[in-house]
Amino acid sequence: MKNITLAICFLLTSLVASAQEIWIEAALKGGYGASSLLNKNILDDDAYSYQVAPSYNFGGKLALNFGAFNGFSMEGLLSKGAAKWQYDSPLLGSDRDNEIEWKNIDALLLFRHINHRVYFELGPKYSKLRSVKHSDTGAEVAGADKYYKKDYISGVLGFGGYITGTETFSLGLGLRFHYGLTDFVTSDGQKAGYPNPGRLTPYESTAVTRPILAEFMVEFNFGIGHWAQTSCSERMHFYRSGR
Repeated sequence: MKNITLAICFLLTSLVASAQEIWIEAALKGGYGASSLLNKNILDDDAYSYQVAPSYNFGGKLALNFGAFNGFSMEGLLSKGAAKWQYDSPLLGSDRDNEIEWKNIDALLLFRHINHRVYFELGPKYSKLRSVKHSDTGAEVAGADKYYKKDYISGVLGFGGYITGTETFSLGLGLRFHYGLTDFVTSDGQKAGYPNPGRLTPYESTAVTRPILAEFMVEFNFGIGHWAQTSCSERMHFYRSGR
C-alpha cells in the first residue's frame, strides 16, 4: 500500500508540473451489480455452488483533471455487498443457503485516462465495515460479526464512456471490477470455519476470503472550473467554465 501511495504521489506531481490546464469536477454517482466472497476452499468444494448476490453503492466524487486526458478522483460511497452459496449437507439435507450481507463506507482514489470520450480507471479502495449479517437457510448466525474484519483494501479497475454532455455537465456510464487485496475474515473466524461455519468437517487448510464485485456505474459530472496558463505568463489563472 505504501508503494502504491508513493507511485500515485509521484504521478500526481508530474501531471501538475506539466499540465497546461487543470479541470475540477464534482459528481453524483451510483452502481449496481453482483458481488461475492472468493474463497479457494469453497470454490473447490463440490458440495457448494456460488449464487448471484446483488450489490449496490452510491455517493459522490471530486475529480482533478490535468489537460484533456488524465486525472485523479476521490470518491466516497455507501455500499452494500453480499455473498450466497447453495450447499448440500449429509445431515441437514440439500439446497441449503449460506448467505452474508455487509454494508460499508468506501473511499476510493482512482487514476483515470480519457481519450475520445472513453475512459479507463485504476486505483485502490479502502472499505470500513458498518455492519454484517450472516444467515444459514434463513436462520441468523449469532455473533458472526466478530469474525469479519472491520476494514479491508481492494483494487479497482474500470472503463466506460461519456455519452452526452454540455459545457458544464456530462453523463458517464461504465463497468467496474473490485478485487479484495486483504482477507475479509479474521484469524479467529478462519479457525471457526468462516465464511461457512455450517460445514461439518473443517478444511485441511485455511484460505483467504476476498470480497469481489462487478458492477454497472452511472455518474453525473458537474464542471466547477479550471485553471489555464495564459499566453503571456506561466502562472495558472482560474476560469469559471466547464469542461
